[in-house]
Amino acid sequence: MIKQRYEFTKKLIKNAGAFLLEHKAERVNITAKSSNDYVTEADKKCEALIVSAIKKEYPDDGFYCEESGKEKSDSSFTWVIDPIDGTVNYMNTFPLYSISIALKHNDEIVMGCVYVPEYDELFSAMKGCGSYLNGEKIETSKESEMKRSLALLVPPHRHYNELEYYMERYLKVLKAVSDERSIGSAAVSLCYVASGRCSIYYELCLHLYDFAAGALILEEAGGRVKLQPREEEMYDVISSCPQFFDKLLELTK
Repeated sequence: MIKQRYEFTKKLIKNAGAFLLEHKAERVNITAKSSNDYVTEADKKCEALIVSAIKKEYPDDGFYCEESGKEKSDSSFTWVIDPIDGTVNYMNTFPLYSISIALKHNDEIVMGCVYVPEYDELFSAMKGCGSYLNGEKIETSKESEMKRSLALLVPPHRHYNELEYYMERYLKVLKAVSDERSIGSAAVSLCYVASGRCSIYYELCLHLYDFAAGALILEEAGGRVKLQPREEEMYDVISSCPQFFDKLLELTK
């Protein structure tokens, strides 16, 4: 049942990506959810497209979506969906945005797909079966020295009360690595660690739909992820290739 949903999702997520590319004009139709949190018309329509397709194929499954929230069911399967992870990137024609779809069976994430439409890159994983980029197996970086590694470190731009806490840890990590970036999509960031493009990803105050698919993809590629719970169903995500993980936990504790 999971394998069937996995193959279905890989096709669906690419169709959703094609929809976003075709509807770029709608990125200017923007609604502010809060002072610096936005949703475009494309977010809403893309989510509706994904949910509609899943309901047609698996009508009894539940949903947890960024825009429409939770839709519970008696099924043991719940779809966790972010139609555009990196909405501000999408709004500003910055190409690193993604669609993220994960599947939860009872309380465990068992499948995840992240698609980056602008680059036609599909990252995917099923629990226990490894991680893939466009069908080719991927693994985390084999770099042995943290001082030569690239880290993705993301400030809590919607949670300014956490900025002092973050900066204290940011500076510790920054001094331990070669350089840092912030690319604006949690799902893409996790997949970039999974594929060895960078070695560390650290961000505060994320929701399940931000990281569910990417975290599984990273773990199945050999990486490590710690989810530190916060209030309101949010988490801090501390992740890296396996050889740097213990040191990263020490730097961010």
